Amino acid sequence: MKETILLYSKNKKNINKITSILERKNYTLQTEKTFKGLAFQSGAAALLIIDISNQDSQDRMGFKELITDFDKIDIVKIIILGPAQIKFLTESGIKFDDFIFFSQLEKELAVRIKLIISKKKILIPKNSIVVNNLILNLDKYELSINQKPIELTFKEFELFKLLLQNQDKVFSRNKLLSAVWDYDFYGGSRTVDVHIRRLRSKIPPPYNLMLKTVRNVGYMFSTQI
Repeated sequence: MKETILLYSKNKKNINKITSILERKNYTLQTEKTFKGLAFQSGAAALLIIDISNQDSQDRMGFKELITDFDKIDIVKIIILGPAQIKFLTESGIKFDDFIFFSQLEKELAVRIKLIISKKKILIPKNSIVVNNLILNLDKYELSINQKPIELTFKEFELFKLLLQNQDKVFSRNKLLSAVWDYDFYGGSRTVDVHIRRLRSKIPPPYNLMLKTVRNVGYMFSTQI
């Protein structure tokens, strides 16, 4: 499965260069030019690259306004900058995990990304279902997204587990009732609807959008948003 890398950049040439580097290493790159786009996509990405290498002094003032918002995105961040921007980066207050000079992209970017992703994977329990930053621990009956625990009831967990184990497969409400609640349950198919609604309310985007309703049929989990 390809890892998804999220890139924030407003420079087309830089985007093309970074895309070329990452595609050769079999990564999927998602580019965004707005904070709204970043916030929406961050949950499904392995890490975030923030390119400020071509920003001048005026651009930096606008970038500083986004710093607080960037800090709210709970994702590993790599900053790409120019040699004269070290002081700006250290004084800006932005939280980051690594930085790299634009001139060193060819040599270092893919290596840094591989190292960061490898470290993250070490922390993933063996008996788990993983969808980017979503981890469903089957041994401990725990769900975490971006390393934050999501509290689920037993039935919510079992329902979510079934859908994750059978991604892109549509289940009717009756089949879900049979598999999760057993035939002895008399709550009716509305029970499934209620539990799906609760799951969507607990799970942050974009994963809540992956819990899809197939009209007149039932539900499925699919990473294709």
